Amino acid sequence: MKKEDMHDGIKGEKTYCVFGVGEREFLLPAEDVREVVDIARIFPIPGAPDYVYGALPLRGKIIPAVDLSKIYPIEKPSYASPKLLIIDVENENIGFLSETSPFFVTFDDDIVVDDLIDIKSFFDTYRIKTMGYGKN
Repeated sequence: MKKEDMHDGIKGEKTYCVFGVGEREFLLPAEDVREVVDIARIFPIPGAPDYVYGALPLRGKIIPAVDLSKIYPIEKPSYASPKLLIIDVENENIGFLSETSPFFVTFDDDIVVDDLIDIKSFFDTYRIKTMGYGKN
């Protein structure tokens, strides 16, 4: 919750995209999610960090697919019918793998949300330099 999201003391609402990896659910601010795509095939990337499941070509761009089970303590997901949440951050795209169909929820601004991914700090921490997507 950011105080600047509240307007003149009036309580506002915030919308999140909820997606699942293993038995855990994560949330992203809805405005950070560009789109959700079905995945037919992800291509492995030799030498990429272990949290990069692979990459997906999408409309002329290569989107690295991040597997959160390699970052957080989650049992190994099956990814039987995976979805990829495409996130645009700093004019670059990354994707988060999801085992479930993502959905959107809205909470009051003053509700504390668990398992919220701050995409800017996540991107700064896990920037994929070996693939040329991050700034060196």
